[in-house]
Amino acid sequence: MKQTLLLFVLLLGGLLQQAQAQNRTVSGKITDRSTSQGLPGVTVIVTGRPTLGTTSNAEGNFLLNDVPADATALTFSFVGYATQEQPITGGPMRVALAVDAKQLSEVVVTALGLQANRDQLGTAQATVQGSALVSSGETSVVTGISGKTPGVLITRSSGDPGASANIQIRGAATITGNLQPLIVVDGIPISNSSVGNDGILTSNGGAGSNQVDGVVQASRLNDINPDDIASMEVLKGAAAAALWGTRAANGVIVITTKKGKLGDRMHIAVRSAFSFDRINKTPALQLNYGQGAGGLYAFGNRTNWGDYIGDRTGGADTQITDPTAAGYRGFVTFPDGSTQYAIANGTAANPHGGKNSQQTYDHGRDIFGTGYYRDNSIEFSGGDEKSTYFLSGSNTYTKGIVYNNSDNNRTTIRANVTRNLSDKFSSAVNATYARTYSSRIQQGSNVSGIFLGGLRTPGDYNNSQYYGDYTSATGVVTTGTQVTYRQPLGAGNPGYDNPNWTINRVTNNSLVNRLVGSAELNYHPTDWLSFLNRTGVDTYNDRREAFFPRQSAAQLTGSVTEENITETQVNNDFIVRANHNFSENFSISGILGNNLNERRADQVGASATNIVNVLSPPQLNNSPATARTPFNLKTVLRTAAVYGEVDVALLNQFFLTGTLRGEAASTFGTATKNTFYFPSGTFAWQFTKVGALADKQGLTFGKLRVAYGQVGVQPGLYQTQTYYVPASGQFVDGYGPALDVAAYGGGYIRSTTQGNNTLKPERKQEVETGLDLRFLKDRISFSATYYNNKTTDAILAISKPYTTGFASQYQNAAVITNKGIELQLDGAIIKTRDFGFNLAANFSQNKNNVANLAGVSSVFLNGFGGNSVNSVAIQGHQLGTLYGSRFQRATDGTGALVLDAQGFAQLDPSNGVVGDPNPQWRGGLGATFRYKGVSLYALFDHVHAFDVWNGTRGITNYFGTSASSGTRTTLSAADAAATKTFGGGTVASKVGQNAAYVANADGSVTFRGTVANYGGGPVALDEDWYTLGAGSGFTGAGEQYVEHVNTTRLREVTLSYSLNSAGFRDATKLQSIDFSLTGRNLYLWTNYSGVDPETNLTGVSNGRGLDYFNNPSTRSILFSVRLTY
Repeated sequence: MKQTLLLFVLLLGGLLQQAQAQNRTVSGKITDRSTSQGLPGVTVIVTGRPTLGTTSNAEGNFLLNDVPADATALTFSFVGYATQEQPITGGPMRVALAVDAKQLSEVVVTALGLQANRDQLGTAQATVQGSALVSSGETSVVTGISGKTPGVLITRSSGDPGASANIQIRGAATITGNLQPLIVVDGIPISNSSVGNDGILTSNGGAGSNQVDGVVQASRLNDINPDDIASMEVLKGAAAAALWGTRAANGVIVITTKKGKLGDRMHIAVRSAFSFDRINKTPALQLNYGQGAGGLYAFGNRTNWGDYIGDRTGGADTQITDPTAAGYRGFVTFPDGSTQYAIANGTAANPHGGKNSQQTYDHGRDIFGTGYYRDNSIEFSGGDEKSTYFLSGSNTYTKGIVYNNSDNNRTTIRANVTRNLSDKFSSAVNATYARTYSSRIQQGSNVSGIFLGGLRTPGDYNNSQYYGDYTSATGVVTTGTQVTYRQPLGAGNPGYDNPNWTINRVTNNSLVNRLVGSAELNYHPTDWLSFLNRTGVDTYNDRREAFFPRQSAAQLTGSVTEENITETQVNNDFIVRANHNFSENFSISGILGNNLNERRADQVGASATNIVNVLSPPQLNNSPATARTPFNLKTVLRTAAVYGEVDVALLNQFFLTGTLRGEAASTFGTATKNTFYFPSGTFAWQFTKVGALADKQGLTFGKLRVAYGQVGVQPGLYQTQTYYVPASGQFVDGYGPALDVAAYGGGYIRSTTQGNNTLKPERKQEVETGLDLRFLKDRISFSATYYNNKTTDAILAISKPYTTGFASQYQNAAVITNKGIELQLDGAIIKTRDFGFNLAANFSQNKNNVANLAGVSSVFLNGFGGNSVNSVAIQGHQLGTLYGSRFQRATDGTGALVLDAQGFAQLDPSNGVVGDPNPQWRGGLGATFRYKGVSLYALFDHVHAFDVWNGTRGITNYFGTSASSGTRTTLSAADAAATKTFGGGTVASKVGQNAAYVANADGSVTFRGTVANYGGGPVALDEDWYTLGAGSGFTGAGEQYVEHVNTTRLREVTLSYSLNSAGFRDATKLQSIDFSLTGRNLYLWTNYSGVDPETNLTGVSNGRGLDYFNNPSTRSILFSVRLTY
């Protein structure tokens, strides 16, 4: 037995020695053919064995061990150089690579995260390099691409730190479903969820979350560190994204993160950046008139139609301090020891009353200061002969422009590791951890919103003293009461929160912990066949706490809400890839894959009102048990799919691609077929390889392309089922006594929405054609694309007869279409060794149409409802059309206004279309100047002809704080007698009736207001018109506050300098030091009178074009330095 074992060991040793002797080591040096300098980082692989390779070192030398004896050649590839194959020689190899300028733009990443040649694609695809995202100065990866790619429209929710952004690619592809694109990172779909203040959790977007108040929540896309991104691909069309089926109707954004290189030494990069942020644009306010009404000062009045400030005497106000005097109301003592008593109201004899001070305050800016953000990151990358690694860590802290409780702090850690396990097996692991803490500020239609309370505050009221101890007229003391312009003594309901109370006392905090990870295993049995299994997990937990102390306008008794949101997505793809070259003129490659995906969401929390102990920190048990309300929501969505792709290349100029995805999902109705199929086909012809065109010096490349594809939108969660909802209140049947569910400890009732088990996915079909040209040795490139898409079976809630026991049911009923063009022009106008000038321009136009609503008059998307201006879907109009109250017009086709007896426009009893928030077109223009190590880049973008409802202007007109409401107009005696006022009379007859109308010595009349003519003669737009008439921002015609807007903005300016010369590298041992100074949103040219019209009240919902006390956006100056070793 021992002899047999010894013989086996000797035999095994001999075999190992023989195997070792059969392998060999190959070495050599790789240089640039034009300079003869060594090239570092060149990838070297054994031809036909992609997992066996290395990379060249800093001097261009390489060493490759364990090269099989039967290997005959090595392949050398490097970005920007032509790939070269060279036979293995007996000694050191000498390889000289030639520059291939166009190669950098040829390789792109497709839907599944796999690489492809751009020149062979039959679809339009936009690429943004990671360096461009970082240099943009944006902390969000999405807003960093604004203005850089045609066909992509990005709208911020607000300028708050970490605020979400609405992304729309080639128009709206659905009506009530999610409109946000799918986000794929390194082949793994990740969540871009947003949970609104109404507690609605919507996966991969915010559709359906109708928000007009509260705070702007963050998008989970903000958890990605832009510095970790190598490139971002925007797949716009159905054909490009078809392999993602029902998740791709809105396009796909494919993000590729950075990785190390085989055989490369360790590289270290450290980056630090700091920015200053200022408010961009605020509504103009008037500071001519004070608090009150009818031209008289009134202490604590809710409006600002009071006395003329310039006529006051100046100095301190006369306060009513005598407890026995008329009008004594007590007083408030502020923390600094100062006091405030009531001030006597104005009278006809003295319009100012006791208000003497002429001091005014700009409430559009007084709570805003200089915000900032600091960003520090470090990364390590490299590899050996079989492994690569990339490790990074970053921290980004953003302090908002609001003085307090508006910030965002994100910390990320990323690790990307690959390993060649053998010459046939390789693996990759990718993991990211992100921790984000944010404080969000109140906005919108919200009595605690900073702009709602601030912009309604009279300009002569000082908001800085926002709380104190109130002593009533009878001597009762109430401590810690809120002080506002409506309650200057803190005596009761504040009406609207003082903005300083909101930013110092009201809190809304979120702590997110997120982990995204994936693992890949690749098997290459031959050089033409490979197998890939990729598993990914994306999970996050969001802990939120919202607190309103007692005396808050939104919650007079105080409230606290705590909730815990968890979302987890698990995705697995098994992919088989094969390719075969039959000849130089004919090759085929293909993909066959299987996808399994599960998304789970869990939201649980509770809210409590009637806060007991005002000194206690926020906690749920600081309230009576009867004032606590729990809530929870759980959802599960599963999808299974198989897919395939075939690519054919003919004569090296004709390229055909066909794909098919078959998909089943838990949201599909059980009465439908189990699987739905989504095909696509593309054709590309490089016509410059034909005949005489192949030799043209001016036109160096030309391609015609045609594509057709189908993608879809899944039905909403549980729309196929009839479920039960919590019951509240009492139920009666008309005969017996009422049934109170509270008496039974609560209960459930059947939903009024009937489930529909025949629901199937919405289906979008798109045809795309395009032309790609390059001129003058690829120095100038031009791309043009036309697309036409149609979504059928769009899901709507259709009304049901009440006799069925239901009010509505979701059905596949509607049709929506888009068609448009996209143009892109890039040119290296001047290109020398030391100087360069590049231009990049893009243009896009999309026309959307809600073609069929199945008899439904309109579908509410977002807004306030009722007669207010809302964003809706109406047949024959673009999605998001503004619909609401309007002026009455003649029915004879002239459109003339119908006037009342005084000549004023009248309110139409029915609502109608009042605007369209979709722009007619959008364009971007970027220019880069380079001189040696200095570079200057500027980007302008223009959005043309879109409508915004400026609800802020309507309400500030009502309250008399808007700039236009503060206008003083003087009319001659004749004009004053001829100019009519709302409700009867003329400007002349108002003298003596309203203190805002003053007769002058020459007979003329000066009044507060402006003169307009609606077609029936001059009329005065004064206090009565804005508060009682059709001009009211509350009850009047919303049409008059819809503004037709154009914007041009200097989106980005970056001045950079790089130290990277050979002498510098030798002296410092560093590869480079890069300095940059960036301005973001430096200037905005617009005719819009409100805040930056790029903001949107309802965030990432399907509604657009609504501005109602939106928090303003910012402009920034950023300095950064990056050291690379």
